[in-house]
Amino acid sequence: MSKLSLDDVVIYSQDWPIGRDLKVRPGDLSQFGPYGNGLYGYQRKNVLDPIQGDPPQEESAGIIYFGNGVRREDFEALLRVLNIQADRKDYAAFVQESSNPEKDRFFKQMRVVSKFGLRFGFNAIDNNEHDKFPEQKLATGDALLAFMEAERNRFGTEFGDSRIDGKMGGDGNYAREELRFGFMLENEYHGIYRIWSGAWLVTK
Repeated sequence: MSKLSLDDVVIYSQDWPIGRDLKVRPGDLSQFGPYGNGLYGYQRKNVLDPIQGDPPQEESAGIIYFGNGVRREDFEALLRVLNIQADRKDYAAFVQESSNPEKDRFFKQMRVVSKFGLRFGFNAIDNNEHDKFPEQKLATGDALLAFMEAERNRFGTEFGDSRIDGKMGGDGNYAREELRFGFMLENEYHGIYRIWSGAWLVTK
């Protein structure tokens, strides 16, 4: 199995597409997309209540947090359960790094948006650009795995690693950080997915 690298994913700038006036840019990771396809006059923002927050127009949605030791085959099974289009290469990726991880509760996050979502969710490309949208080297599922691997290499996979120690409120003794991840199916219809790295506190 070849090693996955985030260097093989084209990362689009947060202000892309340049010069186009959009209500919300796909690279604006401070915003979360509403559920649904937007064609029936009913939209609702994602909410955290696990029951009231269900997507009324989509089969799958949700947020999950998991440890850094998740196996590739288990993560791929999760993507299948959530109906993620893991084999698609026609997407744009956007990355944001936190300048204050303890406050923001993440180190780095990446949003993946299908070309369908770019066209019909964000109106960031027109029909001609949609038809000619360039493919990425890595499929969507592999890009998500490559993101996790890059963060594992950056912060280590054990609690108390010097690269992560103290970065999210740990005291270096009773509570010490260990890398974990969050994943969100932001919008199933438009193929918008988000993954981020963070830390949980391992306590004595």
